[in-house]
Amino acid sequence: PFRYANILLASKFETVDATPTKYKLIKSQDDDDLCWGVDKAENREKVILLECDDKEDEQRWKFDDDKLVLKAKDGDEKLCLHAFHEEDRVLRVKICMDTDRQEFRFDKNGDDEWTPKKDSDLCVDTKDGGSHEEDDKLVLKECNGEEYQAWEWDD
Repeated sequence: PFRYANILLASKFETVDATPTKYKLIKSQDDDDLCWGVDKAENREKVILLECDDKEDEQRWKFDDDKLVLKAKDGDEKLCLHAFHEEDRVLRVKICMDTDRQEFRFDKNGDDEWTPKKDSDLCVDTKDGGSHEEDDKLVLKECNGEEYQAWEWDD
């Protein structure tokens, strides 16, 4: 029994098993018609919830080397999800760089939360919390296990 508990604890924060070249939608589990995205593929653009459209590059992400990379680019520059590791700071896409502010993990074995790799006590949520609506801004909030912090890494 003791060994089994250690294995479960150690596997809680496995990173998502994603093929680096496949772009996917990240859907709200509260409302699976809403997905992470940006209005424009520009450096420093806010990440919001949009009506899901798997043909829109501004909503398609790949998980590559601990980074969430947006399919749409700003010119020739790749854009990555970027967070300031503080509560209620709006998530943005920024030009991909070597920084822990762009490193995330997906808790596929537990609550389906996206968390910064550096701080697993913070989870992606909406600015206002609660039920998800189109155009809600995404932020980091203290993890609470609620469905509003649960996301579907779409296949």
